[in-house]
This record gives sequence, structure tokens and C-alpha cells, in this order.
Amino acid sequence: MLTIIIASLQPGEGRTTAAAGLGARLAEEGRTVRLLRLRASTGADAAAEDDARTLAAVPGCASPGSPVGEQEAQAQASEAGAVCLIEAPPGLSAEPAARLSARIILVSAQADDRRIAELAAAAERLGDALLGVVVTRVPERRLASVRANLAGRGLPCLAALPEDRLLAGPTIREMAEALHASRLAEGGEEDEAVEFVMLGPISSDPGQPYFLQHGSKAVVQRFDKMDLHLAALATSPDCLILTGGQQPSPYLLDRVRGSDGETSVLLSPEETVRTVELLDELYGRSRFSGRRKLARAVELFRRHLNLPEITKALP
Repeated sequence: MLTIIIASLQPGEGRTTAAAGLGARLAEEGRTVRLLRLRASTGADAAAEDDARTLAAVPGCASPGSPVGEQEAQAQASEAGAVCLIEAPPGLSAEPAARLSARIILVSAQADDRRIAELAAAAERLGDALLGVVVTRVPERRLASVRANLAGRGLPCLAALPEDRLLAGPTIREMAEALHASRLAEGGEEDEAVEFVMLGPISSDPGQPYFLQHGSKAVVQRFDKMDLHLAALATSPDCLILTGGQQPSPYLLDRVRGSDGETSVLLSPEETVRTVELLDELYGRSRFSGRRKLARAVELFRRHLNLPEITKALP
């Protein structure tokens, strides 16, 4: 039995991404894997509830689907031959690892000189408990240099993941909340991430070929551009975001309801430019959830995980 705590110095570094991707990859190697989300020691923990539900969907892994306390985590981690991955709340503390006889993986979204210095200082405090580091948002061109920089500071790099648009993308529900938008039609994928945000072209003639460039997308267009709404709708977007705060033609909503029912329609009270600015602020701040992000995380860990470094620590 090996227990690994997935920790980070700050919130939003990618701990759930790392736990899900690593768990799925180890399960593919034939390991028995248990995924747990440790709840915060004080008060309600909505973030932990969300993370636990996400971890319960990881293929090949066992997970209770709700956060656990430290005592329960210790009991569940006792299964012989299993690898237990425990996502900790944000902030570094060596005490739970000592009590659980666990190794620690530090997760960081960045790997600039300042962050690597912070990780090195944390590693010094953790000593032999540190298993390695996972970096979750590295520009593609810097992957090799990040691995080298971590190794130069004595930090084992278990994985350096390239920046990924889908992992950074918000869900339709998050977009609606950020825009204070009205829902004119609800599709079936409101809790799935949207990879691309597209602005409609000037005219409808090139509209459909333009919208076919991307699959998972939200299309932003002024409420009165009916020809462009229909061109976008023909390409099955996840979401149409109408700007300007006024109701569109009833014919558009009839077409949406008469289609496959998978496109949501939101009405933003803002004009187009401000709507796009608000959406842009969401990218990189969205939570890790949904089957699309889970599938992408598993794919990235297949490509970038230093599996031999992990297996050295396995029983």
C-alpha cells in the first residue's frame, strides 16, 4: 500500500487535474487505485464536494464521491496492494503526510524562477516525504527547459503538462454566471467545458464554413444578427451567446428547440466587446470538472507522465 498526498502551495494550481490524470494512468498500468478528496478542517467545503464528485468519475479508480476526513482517509488507504491518492486542501502542511505515512506530490500551475524557488524551499521542509513535482500549465516551447530547471534544483519532475485550452475553459454555467446572462434555451451540456469562443463574421456568406473550424465552442453575436445565428446553429455549437440585452427573433428560439436540443442560448446584458472581455477573464480560473476535461487530463498524463519515476516508489 502506498499513500500519496496531492498538495499545492496555492489554490487553483491543478491538484484535481493531477489526481485524476495520475490515478487513471496508474489504473491503466493495472494498479488498484483509490482516489480521495480530503475536506478542509473548518466549516463547509463546497470546492471539496465538487472535486470529490469529479474524482468519482475517473475511469478504473475507486472513489467514494464525497470528501473524507483524515481518519476516514487513513482507514480507506489501508487496502493492501492499493495506491491511494489523496487530494489535500490548498496550502502545504507536512503533518497529515506524517500521520498518514504518505509521500507528497507538489502541484504548481507555474514554473518560473520565483515559483521554482518556492517549490525548492517547500521540498527542503518536506525532506524524504516529497515524491516529486507536477506542473500543469507550461507553454509548449518551455516543456524541456522547465524539466531541466526543476532537476537543477533537485526537484523530481513527475509531469510537465502543456497549456491546454480545454482544461482552461469555463463551462456554460460558469459563463452564464459571469455574464449575469438570461437563459433563453438550455442545452444538455451546461457543466461541460467550452474550448473555443468565436465571434461571428461580418456577413453570413462565409458564416457556416467559419463556424465549422471548431467543434466545442460558444458563439458570441449581437442579438439582432439572425442570419449569423442560424449559420452558427447549423454547426451545433455548445452555446449561442447573444449580446445587447434585447430579445432575439422568436424564430431563432423555435429553431433551437426544434434542433437536437444540445445548444444553450444565453442573453448577455452587455454589448459584444464587454461580453468577450468577461468571458476572457474566466479562462484559467475555471474548475476542473466534466467528462471533457477528465478525458483531456488522462490524455495529457499518458503523454507527459514520468511513469518510471512514479513506479520506483510503488510497492
